[in-house]
Amino acid sequence: MSRPIGHTPALPQGLYTLLWLLVLAGCASEPALPPEAVPLSERFDAATQPYAFSLPVLAPVAGVGGVRAEDCGRCHAAHYAEWKGSTHAAALHDIQFQAEITKPDAPKWLCLNCHIPVANQRATLVTHLEAGDVLRPVARPNPAFDAQMQAEGVTCAACHVRRDEATGESYVVGPFETTQAPHPVRVDAASLRAVCLRCHNPQGEGLTRNLVCWFETEQELAAGRVALPDTLRQADCVTCHMPAVRRRVAAAPGLSERTSHRHWWTGGGVPKWYDAYDSLLARGFAPALEVAIGAPRHDADAVRVPIDLTNRSAGHALPTADPERYILVRATLFDAAGDTLARDSLRLGQTWAWDPARKIDDNRLAQGETRRWTASLPAGGARLEVTALHVRLNTDNARYLMQATGVDERLFPGGAAYVAHAVDHYPFATFIYKMEMDLRTGARRVCTLPELMALSKAEQGKSLPERDY
Repeated sequence: MSRPIGHTPALPQGLYTLLWLLVLAGCASEPALPPEAVPLSERFDAATQPYAFSLPVLAPVAGVGGVRAEDCGRCHAAHYAEWKGSTHAAALHDIQFQAEITKPDAPKWLCLNCHIPVANQRATLVTHLEAGDVLRPVARPNPAFDAQMQAEGVTCAACHVRRDEATGESYVVGPFETTQAPHPVRVDAASLRAVCLRCHNPQGEGLTRNLVCWFETEQELAAGRVALPDTLRQADCVTCHMPAVRRRVAAAPGLSERTSHRHWWTGGGVPKWYDAYDSLLARGFAPALEVAIGAPRHDADAVRVPIDLTNRSAGHALPTADPERYILVRATLFDAAGDTLARDSLRLGQTWAWDPARKIDDNRLAQGETRRWTASLPAGGARLEVTALHVRLNTDNARYLMQATGVDERLFPGGAAYVAHAVDHYPFATFIYKMEMDLRTGARRVCTLPELMALSKAEQGKSLPERDY
């Protein structure tokens, strides 16, 4: 089975525009509300909990003809190409996400607000909750639904298109003034730099027994700034995750180069599909973890290896966000024939207990922090190997994921098969460091980044016991 690249046919643009106008005019039929229906605006605070609301239905942008990413890509070809290779473009066709929202206690509608955030992408729009219960949404059909735009995941419009509340017209939010754009532009660089926080720093409460999608990345960044040099004290998400480059921002005659931002968002470097490893380094990925290995100390019964682990470049904790992510550092001892003698390991991440969800430990690396770990292995080995992996999905959780049933094929065509065969399609971890040492001579070899990408891609198709994360 190949990677999905499309969706069901979209509405013709003219019909889409007509239906949008009907919505704006209030012509869409409104079903009767059930008793005790509570409006979303009463259950959630839009200012502090914006993830509880989809972005409004957006009219076609004047001068562009639509609000899909492909519409933007006709002029902004470089940005579009970068976005297409990003995890944002794969946000809906994410195998782990699709398995998660099949769980009975998953508020699917709420999760979709970040994975397909624009109302145009939603076949139904949630307006109320029965008795305020997030697991009992009240929805109405959305005549402005665009299936093709839905398949785009976190699309350009999620950050760059907004609706004028007075006129209902759409406009583009840009970082600088221009008189050359064919569409209306309103400059608001501050909101663009802060828009990441809507989904990547959601603040909330225990909405269900096991929902832990509440991150503290912004707070981690604020705390980490004290360890940054003065030139980075004002760093935000964009500074690191959207590096600046000089280039022409659109394919139009007469445009000069100016500062623009990359739209790669490689993050922790664990892509949504194995083929994305082929371009991950070209798209700017570099591990934030720095590993320094000291000289092994040989005792009568053991060899002890000092390993310094530093959060070199992540402004937040390493790793951040998803509580299931962790860094796994392993020291493995081999004999002269290459057989494994022993292994010692360190896990850096959050540890949670479930039902109800509660965090019981957190040993992640703060920004700039260095931690010494001494691996202890039995004496007598010939070769030492030290690896570090950024793990998104451990073996036990992957086993449960692959047993998920009820995947919504309307959202993810072929999704049930992808979930059942996740080992063939979905990277669970990325190698971010590997060193081999001959304990007899002290000779070392550290793998290059291209070699690490090849190792990561070679995990494709391995059985769960073979992975052992």
